[in-house]
Amino acid sequence: MFKSRTPQFRNSQKQIIDGSIATLETVRLGEVDQTIMIRGMDVSQPILLFLHGGPGWAQIGFARHFQAELEKHFIVVNWDQRGSGKSRSKEISASSMTVEQMVKDTKELIEYLLKRFGKKKLFLAGHSWGSVIGSLVASKYPELLHAYIAIGQFTDVERAHSITYRHLLIYTVQARKRRAQKELEEIGYPPYKDWKRLSVHMKWLMRFGGFIRSGGFFRRFLKGLVSPEYTLMDWLKYLKGMHFSRDCLCPEVWDFNIFHQVPELKVPAYFCVGRYDFLSQHELQQQYVERLNAPHKELVWFEKSAHCPHFEEPAAFLIVCLRAKEASIIPKRQSLLQLKA
Repeated sequence: MFKSRTPQFRNSQKQIIDGSIATLETVRLGEVDQTIMIRGMDVSQPILLFLHGGPGWAQIGFARHFQAELEKHFIVVNWDQRGSGKSRSKEISASSMTVEQMVKDTKELIEYLLKRFGKKKLFLAGHSWGSVIGSLVASKYPELLHAYIAIGQFTDVERAHSITYRHLLIYTVQARKRRAQKELEEIGYPPYKDWKRLSVHMKWLMRFGGFIRSGGFFRRFLKGLVSPEYTLMDWLKYLKGMHFSRDCLCPEVWDFNIFHQVPELKVPAYFCVGRYDFLSQHELQQQYVERLNAPHKELVWFEKSAHCPHFEEPAAFLIVCLRAKEASIIPKRQSLLQLKA
């Protein structure tokens, strides 16, 4: 039977590069087994932990195709969260699928990674739903982080849905998209407390480019179907995990309001905002960054992206991560050299 794996880093002689790491592992978080993928060409580099979107949009099956350059400068960790992807199992109860538990799992994973690689801090990147967990972790445990990197940061979710709905409705009328207009008028304005209505909202948002600006991502996503990280069974678990995670967590996500819940961060924060992001409205992300109290904060526009700038413009995202790395780590090394001198 085919067993999942992730390719090793090899030199021109096809030998494994000394000091590199490429592994799929099971870790025990919150008393349940969960899967992580760790990849980096040099284990002396800092750790970059990704919190995937969704809920349930696990990314071990395809993330590597977008992160090759990141893996040269960081120990990149992708984690299929509790109930998602390779971490989906009957052992996980619906009652344990809460934002609070996800925050606890994240803290536990961070502590595990820091101990394993002998680091004091790491970089935390949260995308979409992952930015809910990420912002809460950054707020509660700043001592564990060099910096927080938000990607499509969720802000006031209910308000964002309302703004998106209004934009979609106006567009369908002006562009004479009769079918879309009819379906949107039938579900009415948010808030949506059931997935059926929200799924209609999301369908047209995605079709009109408010989630992914171009189809390039989906073409590259298909590589995941033949990637060694996921077996056919893993993809079946992935689909089950998406529905399970969505049904359990969405009610909490709909009530998330970062303006009230995370008014301050004590770590540097970088916000990657797609110019065409109509899921987590870019206007709301900009408002939040302007109001946020943090030791350092940056809003970085991705002019060719919607809600997934790290996948839509991976080179530009790499630059953000390298700037965060330089700002957080290199000055400290320089100060140590000055002390020794």
